[in-house]
Amino acid sequence: MRRKNIRLIVCILTAGLMLGAVASCFGGDEEAEPTPDIQATIDAAVAAAKPTDTPTPEPTPTVAPTEVPTPDIAQTVAAAIAAVSPPTAVPPTAAPEPTAVPTAAPTDTPVPTSTPVPTPTPTLLPEQSSGPPCIIAGEVTIGNSIPPAGTAVFARSQTDNTVVETETDADGRYVLTITHFDMVFDLYVRGNDSRQDTPVTSRGCRVIKNLRIG
Repeated sequence: MRRKNIRLIVCILTAGLMLGAVASCFGGDEEAEPTPDIQATIDAAVAAAKPTDTPTPEPTPTVAPTEVPTPDIAQTVAAAIAAVSPPTAVPPTAAPEPTAVPTAAPTDTPVPTSTPVPTPTPTLLPEQSSGPPCIIAGEVTIGNSIPPAGTAVFARSQTDNTVVETETDADGRYVLTITHFDMVFDLYVRGNDSRQDTPVTSRGCRVIKNLRIG
């Protein structure tokens, strides 16, 4: 912006000087005026148009703040306590207690352990079959008399030791319920063989066998 103003002023001055020179040429006998120093005029105009430089103020140096030393609070408190507290008395050393002599504990007399009586292993019977049982029933006679109620009657299989037991009633009658099929049983009264046998047992069979001994 400043350069444009300087150029404008220079152009105006140059134009003015040129007009003055032309007018002097047409003046006739008039006394000739001295020729102006164009370069000096231009230099003066340029100097007048330049703005006055404002001196830049030098920066003010920043003064560093003085550091305040931090007090050691723990050391101050410890010194104050040490100045107020009385010296700690050292407790006397206690004399060591005498070591007790261990006393041997009496040995317990072992109590003999009783040996358990072995339990006999029961004889397993053959697996029973499902379905209606085979019924063997009849009357029991010992000699020529009816035995008392509760007389034992049992059937023993001929192939193994399968036993089925029952008892007579007051009339000497018995009923054996057999659930082991496809087997033949011998019939006994009070441990005596009645010499009567059952047929081959089957599901739902019904057989009458009167037993007599003595």
